[in-house]
Order: sequence, then structure tokens, then C-alpha cells
Amino acid sequence: MARKAFFVLAVFSVLIFGQANYSFASNQAIMTLEEVERLISSSPDKEVKAHFESVERGTKLQSYDIILRGVHREPGLKVIMFITSQKIVAGMSGSPVYVDGKLIGALAYSFNRLNFADWSWGGISPISLMLEEADKGSSLLNVSSVPTSFISEGRKYEPIDTGYHKISNHESLSNSKFILNSVLQNSKVSKAPVLKAGMPIVADLIEWTDEKGEITTVSAMGTITYVDDNGRVFAFGHPFLGARKVVYSFRTAEVMGTVFSEGGSYKLTGDKSEVLGSITFDSTYGIYGSIGSGQLDKLHQFDLEFRSGGKHLQDFKIKVADSFMTPLLAQSAFRLIGQANNAPLPQESSVTEIATRVDLQNGYKPVIWEELFASKSTKFGIQTLYTSSYDAAYEYFFSEIYSQLFENKYNINIEKVSVSVNFIPGKNSVFKLGAYKFPNKVVWGENPVLEVLFISQDNVTAIAKKATIQIDWSQVQKPVFTKDTPDIDKTSEKIVRGILSISSSFSFLNNLTSSESQALMPQYFLGAGDFLENLSRRLGINNQKVFVRFVMKARSGLFDDQIANAKDIMPQDISGETSGWHTIDGGMKERKVTVKNEGVVVFYLDLPQVPDGYVVDQNLNEVVFFEIVLN
Repeated sequence: MARKAFFVLAVFSVLIFGQANYSFASNQAIMTLEEVERLISSSPDKEVKAHFESVERGTKLQSYDIILRGVHREPGLKVIMFITSQKIVAGMSGSPVYVDGKLIGALAYSFNRLNFADWSWGGISPISLMLEEADKGSSLLNVSSVPTSFISEGRKYEPIDTGYHKISNHESLSNSKFILNSVLQNSKVSKAPVLKAGMPIVADLIEWTDEKGEITTVSAMGTITYVDDNGRVFAFGHPFLGARKVVYSFRTAEVMGTVFSEGGSYKLTGDKSEVLGSITFDSTYGIYGSIGSGQLDKLHQFDLEFRSGGKHLQDFKIKVADSFMTPLLAQSAFRLIGQANNAPLPQESSVTEIATRVDLQNGYKPVIWEELFASKSTKFGIQTLYTSSYDAAYEYFFSEIYSQLFENKYNINIEKVSVSVNFIPGKNSVFKLGAYKFPNKVVWGENPVLEVLFISQDNVTAIAKKATIQIDWSQVQKPVFTKDTPDIDKTSEKIVRGILSISSSFSFLNNLTSSESQALMPQYFLGAGDFLENLSRRLGINNQKVFVRFVMKARSGLFDDQIANAKDIMPQDISGETSGWHTIDGGMKERKVTVKNEGVVVFYLDLPQVPDGYVVDQNLNEVVFFEIVLN
């Protein structure tokens, strides 16, 4: 079956750079933002000639003239404005800008890059502020809102694209708007890179290796602004993802060539080096890191296995950048690998069996989960949206399991993630509710019987159950009307009603009472152990697949008695009223349940597990209303 390529630009190349041998040059004189501003103000025409350096092809630096016009200021951002007749292209972000041999900053923003324009406007991030930001980076919070564009004199200035498309922290990775390069792991090394200002830099967000040793990276290319004597690297001149504290691996590269077009011009990434170091900070004025492997152990690693019909297909070793966006990046890696390696298509009938194991540090038990997912479709008017079984499987894992562990507040650290997916093509084994039978009047004191029938969507298998519901009638309000009382003779407030629901785990978890929610889905946890225990309980609920639930009016006074005799929710060392709040240092040692008159009691019917290989319709949520009467 033909497939549409998932990449915007793919370059299959051979490594020409070594990892161990590199050099860098600094000793660069620097001009501060204040000095630049004084220089512009003192010039006769309020203009200062400058130039920037970048690579148009290969690794040779070229010089491009610009004219400085002034400084734009707004809260959180200061930019040196310029004009140039040179066409600014994607990949030039970070290009060093010089005045009289002194580095003033990084080419970072542009307003007009169309070929038919005679002059292009742009902005430069001051190197003095880049240095200051990098020095303060270790003390800043992990997630922050950083400026990604600005408006000056009616013009909107956007970050110069990195690679083929610009990347912002608001842009979805599902659009594949990154350059994807594939390189061979065991290629012959022919020369070592010299890292210096003006050379390309490639920041990696995702890397995976298949069983053949071929490495694929999801990355973006910009330009190095400055390398100091300690091997610190400054680049891009604007935020990449704006995630502040991060770990991205980085490389350098040759430029295959530069493409000019009216829709947008860009550099083509050519041969890339191996990983040379790590970017550890990504903020307002650029990205910053160091040469060497010191931080690369913080990249997140995943083992992914593809199987079909139970037979092994291929293994992938995945590395993902460390940032608050790691779950999203990892999810994108799974999607891209699936698209490139024959995972089920969205409109293809299939089932994906997923088995995951998340190993945790510090002696915590691993979180293990298995489930089946079927392909599905959703109609919106005349449009139909399709989701493949593979997409449904990994999306659930990342949203409901991995993200919960990754973002936890209990110092639980993930050590390793192993995921195995087994594709069952050509079959969409979904059980639908075929029919059910339940009386609309239930005699008080007599346990009712439910008959329920499920049929697979392909009508290959049907399962049925006839079950008696065990009810503690002492908790249910005794009615005053009999089964023969005409409805016209009944007073509405005296009718004892009940509700029966047959639902999937998804619908069940979204329709819990407050008491059930506190017991099954608490909103706070009493430490790491409690957090992991509740996560495992929720995963167990999902595995149960079908829930039959009865809600009936509680016996009069039942909850009044419970509230009257309830244990005080206040800690024992707190007594009497005060004008302020009691602060409980260290939080709570046990869970406190809300004392609330809900007016209902709930009973459940246990059903046997759905046969292996079948999935319950996640939209299942059938509701039946009935009345409780006297015989």
C-alpha cells in the first residue's frame, strides 16, 4: 500500500565529522547593547554599517552587509533593528553580526524575506544580553513564557526560521515542521569540525536507531553566534521551543545549498557531524550549551518494538530531548516511526495490542500496563475523522501513564520505558452493546435480573450474560406505591427512582459521584507510594472494560446518620475556632473523605472479562431509568 512520506525534507547522508576531535575559536571582542546604541545615536544619519557572517554552501563563511537603525524595546525584550539588501533565509538565525570587528549579537528576527523586495528589515539579539541570560539560566524556572515575536512601527517581526520551517512553542509537532535527517551510524570519519561563529548548528529533539543501525533525527538548523574559551556555545538568537532548562544534543553540518523562493528561502542541510555536545538552556535570546557529553545522559530513552500477528518486526532505540515538552516529543517520535514503518493506517480496520513497562528509579516497582485498541472513526457533519488503532494506543499511553509519571510532584524519576505493539490488521474487533433487558419496575426486597448481549462489530462473536443484582435493601428507601398503582395516582416526590447504566471504562470514570471519585480517583496523594497505587488502580479500572452500575434513592435518614456519626475531618491537635486558617505542616497523613448527603446509594454488578483480542466500544454509555415499588 502506498504511503505519503512523513517528512518535510529528508537528507540521507554519511557522517564526515568525528565526535572526539574538534576545536573551537574565541578571543572575540564584544560590543555591548549600550555601546551599539550610543554608536547609532552619534552617527550623522542615525545609521551604522555592519555585517553578519553565515554559510551559504559547504562550510565556508560569507559576509553580508547590513545597516543598523536603532534599538527596539518592550518588556522582556531588546532588539537591535537593521535593514539589508541581502535575502534572509531560514537557517541564518544566530548568524553573528559585527561592527568594526566587534561582535554585537545574533541575527534573529525578520519582517520581509520575499525575493521581490529590495530591502529586508530585521532584528538582532544583543550578545551582551545573550551572555547575561546564559549566566542566569541555572537559577531560572523550568517553564516560562518567552517572547517569540514583536511589533515595531506596525511591522510584525518573526523569528528567522530554523531549518525549513520556523518552530515556536505554540506549534504542533504533528505537522512534522522540522527537518528530518537520516545518517548511517558506522560511516567513515574523514575530518573533524572546527566550531566557530557563523557555522551551522543542528539541535536535535528526537533521535532513533533501527535494527540496521540507521539513525534518524528530528532537528532544526540555525547558526552559531559565539563560542567562548570554555567551549560554551551560543546560537539561534531567539527561542527554539522556549522551554528554558533543557537538554538537546547538537551537531554541526555542511550546507548542501540555499534555496531561494518567493514563498520562503532556506538552507538545505547536508552532511552532519556526530553529536558534539548539549544545549542546556533555551530562552528569550537564544539557545546555549557546551561542547562535550556532560549532560547527554539526561536524554530520555525508549525501547519500541513492532510486532505483527505476534511475530517480531523491528526494534527501535529512541532518544528524546529533556524539557517540559518531552511527553509531546516522545509521542511525535512514536507517530513518525509508525508512519515510516507500516503501522496501521487511520482508515484501515485494525487492532493494536500494546504492552508497556515503565521502570522507575529509587526502588519503586515498575508500572506495567497492557491493553487493546481498535481503529475508530468520528463523524462531524459531512466530515469523518479517522484514528488508527496504533495512534489510539500510544496516545493513551502518553497522556494517561507516561505524562502522569513524567510530571509527578513526588520525586519519582523514570529510568527506562519499554513499549511493545502488536498489530492485528484487517480486523476491527470491537464489542458493541447488542441488546439488554431490565424491568422498568423493580420490587423492593427482590433482587432484579439483568440480561445483556454484546456482539462484535464484525458479527464473528457474541457474548451474553444473565445476572442477578445483589442489593442491600436496608439502604434503599422503601416505596409507598405498589407495582399496580396507576401513575396518575402517584405523587412525584414520593416515587422511589433508580438508574441503571452500562458503560465503558472511559464513560464510567467520567460519571463518578464525588464519593466514588475520592475513593477511586483522588485529587491529592499522600506521597509517592499513594500516587503510584492510585495510578495502578486507575489502570486496573480501564482493563475491566465494562461497568454495570445501579444508583437508587437512599433510605431516609441514612446519610443524616452517617454525617452525625462521622469522624471529624480536622486533625486531632486542632480544636476551637480562630479568625484564621490552621496551617498543617507536612500535609495530611491520611485521606479525608467529604461528609456529604448525596441522597443515593450505589451498587455494582460484576461482569466477566471480555474475551481476549476484543475491545469494548469506548463510547458505550447506556442509561435506563426504573422505579422501585412494593409487590
